[in-house]
Amino acid sequence: MTVYAVGDIQGCHEALSCVLKQVDFAAGRDQLWLVGDLVNRGPGSLEVLRFVRSLGPSARVVLGNHELHLLAVAAGVRHLRPSDTLDPVLAAPDRDELLVWLSQQPLLHVDRELGYCMAHAGIPPQWDLAQASAMAREA
Repeated sequence: MTVYAVGDIQGCHEALSCVLKQVDFAAGRDQLWLVGDLVNRGPGSLEVLRFVRSLGPSARVVLGNHELHLLAVAAGVRHLRPSDTLDPVLAAPDRDELLVWLSQQPLLHVDRELGYCMAHAGIPPQWDLAQASAMAREA
């Protein structure tokens, strides 16, 4: 099994597909670690979410600020910004399923077997892994 880590896809589904094809990524054989900001800015946020969700346990996702923004907009506690490209996600027939799945993704992923952890924008240097894990669960 090979683990590939990719950050800040930001709705660029075509670019993600090209990269995964170049490295011969295979769900079931490999793992794809996604370091947040799957959505927004690019034209394919909906396709990115559908693809990553379809990978099941072959994908490990942590939420980034753009996913948190999308969830807040969907919940009605934030408004879309003029530069947002989230309308296709919000209007999709599978919107609710995608948003529920997204809302269940953690802020921190720890793989003790591999000896790595993953967070979108880092962990404050004064926190150890136990504190970072506790804070991520609390949030």
